[in-house]
Amino acid sequence: MRYLRLLPVMLMSMLAFTACSDDDDDDNGGTPTDNTIFVEFVIGSDTLRFEDSVNDYGNGPGYNSYYDRHGRLHGQFTTFGRNPAQPENLNSVLSIQIVKFFTDTLPPPYASEFQMFAPGTLGYGSYNTDSTNVGIDGAIIAYTDADGKDWSSDLLFGSQPGNSSFTISSHNAIDNPLFGALTRGTFHCTVFDGFGTALELKGGRFHARTIYK
Repeated sequence: MRYLRLLPVMLMSMLAFTACSDDDDDDNGGTPTDNTIFVEFVIGSDTLRFEDSVNDYGNGPGYNSYYDRHGRLHGQFTTFGRNPAQPENLNSVLSIQIVKFFTDTLPPPYASEFQMFAPGTLGYGSYNTDSTNVGIDGAIIAYTDADGKDWSSDLLFGSQPGNSSFTISSHNAIDNPLFGALTRGTFHCTVFDGFGTALELKGGRFHARTIYK
């Protein structure tokens, strides 16, 4: 098996993204008002907001995948973070990923990748690098906190709590050489550290660049 993890746009072009001009949308409670690219969510009583071009933040897509004789698990994700050339900027990052298992070992066509962020309600999934355990189709929220600790919605063995949700409300094609869409949605989930500790991310909403070309 060969496992390949690519973050080409977010890692290599973060600063370029902050200068991009977009066509759509959302900041004010879902009312179309401006082009703001952001993610916002609540942990406890604290509201965290990562906004493109604010405090050195940028946003861009990438993908995860592997090939082998058994099949292909593919993920398209979008990440909010700062220029990773500085080690301290690897903290306070949030990624939203959609994963899907494709039975064909060839790379999925672009049209299939584009549909991974199509509007609708998704369950929470899991990503596994061993193709004998293909993972679960759905959304994954990964969060690195201000102290550099990693949390993810797929580090739980079992189901998300009953109040969890993930909904994409719009997904619009964009004519851009680096990414294919602007996507808007909401989420509520629990993320885990893999050692028995959990955080609830409440009231999440985002407007992001998605679908790496």
